[in-house]
Amino acid sequence: MVDSPNELDAMAADARQLHREGALEAAVKIYDSILARDPGHAETLQLKGILLAQIGVPEEGLVLLMRAVALAPRNGKIRGNLAKLRLDLGDIDDAIEDYEAALALHPDDTELAFNLAGALALAGRRDAAIGHLEHALMLSPEHPHVLANLGNLYRQANRLEASRETLEKAAAVSPEDPAVQHSLGVTLAALHDYEAAGARFRNALKLDPGFVRAAAQLFYAMLYACDWDDHPKLVANFQRLLDADTGALSELSPLIALYLPFAQNQLNRVGAARAAVLRKPSQHRAGHSQTVPERAATTPLRVGYLSADFGHHPVGRLLAELLPRHDAAAFDVTAFALAPPDGSDVQQAIFAGVGRVEDISQMSVEGAAARIRDAGIDILVDLGGFTLGARPEILAARPAPLQIGWLGYCGSSGGLNDVLLADNVVVPEGAVGAFAEAVAHLPGTFMPLNRFDLPAATGGTRSDHGLPDEGFVFCAFNASPKIDAQTFAAWMEILARVDGSVLWLREHVPATTRNLRVAARDAGIEPDRLVFAPTATAMSDHLARHRHADLFLDTFVYGAHSTAADAIAQGLPVLTCIGPAMPARVGASLCAAYGIGDLVAGSPSEYVDRAVELATVIDQLINYKAALSAALDAVDTGDAFARKLEQAYRALWRAQGAGALKPGTLAPLEDVE
Repeated sequence: MVDSPNELDAMAADARQLHREGALEAAVKIYDSILARDPGHAETLQLKGILLAQIGVPEEGLVLLMRAVALAPRNGKIRGNLAKLRLDLGDIDDAIEDYEAALALHPDDTELAFNLAGALALAGRRDAAIGHLEHALMLSPEHPHVLANLGNLYRQANRLEASRETLEKAAAVSPEDPAVQHSLGVTLAALHDYEAAGARFRNALKLDPGFVRAAAQLFYAMLYACDWDDHPKLVANFQRLLDADTGALSELSPLIALYLPFAQNQLNRVGAARAAVLRKPSQHRAGHSQTVPERAATTPLRVGYLSADFGHHPVGRLLAELLPRHDAAAFDVTAFALAPPDGSDVQQAIFAGVGRVEDISQMSVEGAAARIRDAGIDILVDLGGFTLGARPEILAARPAPLQIGWLGYCGSSGGLNDVLLADNVVVPEGAVGAFAEAVAHLPGTFMPLNRFDLPAATGGTRSDHGLPDEGFVFCAFNASPKIDAQTFAAWMEILARVDGSVLWLREHVPATTRNLRVAARDAGIEPDRLVFAPTATAMSDHLARHRHADLFLDTFVYGAHSTAADAIAQGLPVLTCIGPAMPARVGASLCAAYGIGDLVAGSPSEYVDRAVELATVIDQLINYKAALSAALDAVDTGDAFARKLEQAYRALWRAQGAGALKPGTLAPLEDVE
C-alpha cells in the first residue's frame, strides 16, 4: 500500500512539533520513517537537515537541504533555510545567492529580506544590505530587528541622523531591549550628544546589569564629555572583569580598555580575550609553525599595509611622506584599504607613493583575506589593531606568512599578529614576556613624525587665538577622552603655582567645555584660564598655532601619540609622565628619541614640579627647545626612518623563516640601525 501525500505530510507535522519541543530522537525517527517511504519528500529532507545541523553535523544537514531545494526549487522557505545553514558554515557568497533566490520567489517576505541583509553585511556589502533592510521596513514598519539593524548600518555609513531616527523608533517599539538602547547610545555619542548617550547606556545597564559593552561605551562617552562622576565605579567594575572568563572579557573593547588605568599585562589580557573569540579553532596562532617562502636576497619582499586610515586621519598623516620613501627595487608595496576613498590630499599622496592599492572595504573577511593571499603578500603590516574601522578578523584568517602590528594601535593584537613593532621605551624588555606575540625594538622611536604637513607661514598673534599677550602658555591638544581626572588635577595645580599662566586645550563640544570649566572652578582656578582652540580648517593652521605655546603637557593614562609627534615636529617641548603601559609611554619614547629625555617625569608630583620649574626658569626651556631643534635635523630625517623600517622587515622575515618569532620574546633586530 502506497502512503498518500496527506499521510506523510501529517507525519511530518507531528515530527516537526516534536522537533520544536526538543524531542529530537523521536522527531528523527519519524523523519527517517517518512524518507524510507518517500526519499523525495522535500519538507522532511529540509527538517531533518535542520535537525542534523542542530546536533552538530551541519555538513550532513547541508546535503539534505540541497536535495530538498533540488526537489522543490520554487519553495522559498526551503531555499531560505539552506541559505541560513550555508551562512552558519561560513559560506557567505552561496548563502547570499540562496537568499536572493528565495526572496525572488517571495518578495514580500520580511524575514527573507532581513536575513539577506545580514548576509550582505557580513560580506562587506553595506549599501546593498541597507537597501534590503529599507525594503523590509516598508513591509513591516515596526519590525524591531529590522529597525535596529538598519539604524546600526546607517551609523556605519556615517548617516548619523538617519541612524538616530531609526534607532529611536526601534527603542519605542522595543523599550525593554538593552541592545537597542546600547545601539542608540552609540549613535548619540557619535553625534556628540554625550548626555543623551549616557542616559541610553544607563538604560541598557538597568535592563541588563551585566551588559559589558554598554558599560564600556558609557565610560567612553563620559570621557569625551570630561564627566568623571562615574569613572571610579566603572574602572572598579572593569578591574573585576579581568577575572572573568574569556567570553565575558572579550566583550570589553580593547580600544576602550586603553583608556583604563591598567597595567600592560592587564591590557594584554583584554586583547587576548578578543582575539580568542575572533580566531577559529583551525586558525594559526602567533608562534606556531608558519610556512615562509624562500626569497633570494635580491628578490623584493612583498609588503602589504592594512588600514582604514589611509586618508584624513593621524595615522595617514604620519605615513603620507614615509610610505613613498620605500625602496621600490627591494620592496613591492601594496596598500589594502579598509575604508572607501576620501579623496584627501593625504590619501592621494599615500596611494601615489605605493605600488598598488586594493580597496577591500566592501569585501567579506574571507574575500579580503583571499585578495591579500592572491597578491602574494609576504609581510602584512597591520596599522589598525582593534581601532575603529579595523577588521582584526582578517588578521585571524592569516592571509600572510608574517603579520606585524605597527603604529596605529598601541597594544597587543592578542596573538593575531606574529610580532609587535615597538621600541625599548614603549615596551621595555621586562614587559615583553606578557605579550601574545613577539616584540621587536626599533632603534630610537617606533613612531615617525608628520613630515607631510607644513605649518602655515603665519599663525596670527596670541590674541587672535584668545591667548593673553603675556604669561606662560601650557598647551594640551590631546582629544578630550584622554583627559582623566588625575591629569586635570595636576594641570590645575600647575596653573595655581604659575601666576598668569593659561592652559590651551582643544575645543570639542559645548558640554565638554562646560564640564572642564566647572572642574577648574571647583579646583580654585578661574575658568577663563582655560582657553579652547577651535578645530582648525587646515592642518597647516593647527601646526602653525603651536608657535604660540611654551610647553606641551601630556596626559597620564592614555598619552599623546601623533599629537605629541606634531608638537615635537614644530619644535615645542613635550612634558610627559611615563606610565605602566604602552598608551602612557609614547610621549616618553618621542622625548627620548628627540633629545629631550629629561622631560619624562616618573610620577605625577614630579611632572607638576617640572612644569612649574620650566615655566619659571626660562633658560631651561630655551635649552630644551635648542636640543629639540638640533635633534629634528638629525634624527630619522628623510629616508632614514624608511630604511630602518625596511631593515626591520628583512630581519623579521628571516626570523620568521627560522622559527625565531615566539610569543613573549624579543625579536632579533641586531642589524637594524
